Amino acid sequence: MFSFSDNRKTVSEIFTMFDEKKLIVDDSYQRRSVWSEKDKVRLIETILLQLVIPELFFWRADTDPETGASITHIVDGQQRIKAIYSFINNEFKLKSQFLLDDSIKKAYANKYFRDLDTETRKTFWNYPLMIIEIDSKATRDDIITMFNRLNLTDYNLNDQEKRNSVSGEFAALAREISNNSLWDERRLFTGPDVKRMKDVEFCASLLLLYRKGIIDQTDQSALNQAYEELQVEYKDAERDKEAVCAAIETISSFFVSDGVTKFLRRKAQLYTLFSVVFYMQREKIEVDQHHKDRLESFVKLYSIFDNDMDLTGKITDPEKTLFDWLKKYKLASSEGLNKHTNRMIRYNVMKDFLFSLTGELEAAQITLYEKMRSNSTDNVAEDPEE
Repeated sequence: MFSFSDNRKTVSEIFTMFDEKKLIVDDSYQRRSVWSEKDKVRLIETILLQLVIPELFFWRADTDPETGASITHIVDGQQRIKAIYSFINNEFKLKSQFLLDDSIKKAYANKYFRDLDTETRKTFWNYPLMIIEIDSKATRDDIITMFNRLNLTDYNLNDQEKRNSVSGEFAALAREISNNSLWDERRLFTGPDVKRMKDVEFCASLLLLYRKGIIDQTDQSALNQAYEELQVEYKDAERDKEAVCAAIETISSFFVSDGVTKFLRRKAQLYTLFSVVFYMQREKIEVDQHHKDRLESFVKLYSIFDNDMDLTGKITDPEKTLFDWLKKYKLASSEGLNKHTNRMIRYNVMKDFLFSLTGELEAAQITLYEKMRSNSTDNVAEDPEE
């Protein structure tokens, strides 16, 4: 049975440990650190007021028998430590709008750490942090259990956060892919998404998409199985990583307009495009401007389409073909997004728009768009409450 004790360390001691990587975050089981700037500023304000902040939980995980050097894990408190560390490194300032105390606002508003007076910086360095130290007899499973319990008062762990506590090769690859720059550059995941590890879950689903093709994911069983079965001896890891990263690079070239970006921020639509891109990989089809233009045209049509539109007698046969495709896609995007049937419908419609348009259908895109836009305008004019 392991034991724990309470202790105190100054900001200076914690900063040095973290800077020298003797104090680390094990993100294989922890939630993401996604504090807002307001959260960080308010923590620093609390320290400047010399008020108490909640205790930190540390675990001395390993000790070098030759040198005595040890690696300590942050079990709880990583966001507080990272906020303090980044403030000292002048990575954010104390924005006035986030400060609550009038005296702090008057003395320190909009200042970086380097701008604080000498005595204030000395006091800040010497601020004592309360530490609960868990001894080295604790196992990793003990630490994960403790971490989960410490966070129960915040909110219950979601399925992905539970999976993330299962270390393994598949889990590690999903996390690695979630660090790709595309997700941040195109703002495909919100701050809360990242905090709850929805980006990692999506990347794990992409690995499954490549490995197994389009599958039903109305529950968590497929991902849970992958995390368990590929925990060790994930023999195809490098192949899968290469394929998914290549697909991400291809996907990045499709962001040609604000309309397409808005469309792809919906995860069901992004997943559908990945499905099509994996098809391109299998068929050795290189993406070109023609494919980008066709996706943009599809998004333009889809953005104005409405299931309640009645264009009976107003459209040609080619226009009706496109209209019917859009209707199927819209219905498959309205509910049951992760059902195999709906995923297949979206995949086939998008693939047809990118690769199966005849010259007649190409021309019909332009005329159908104008007719749908006209219909939308007419409906608004007829309904004074719209």
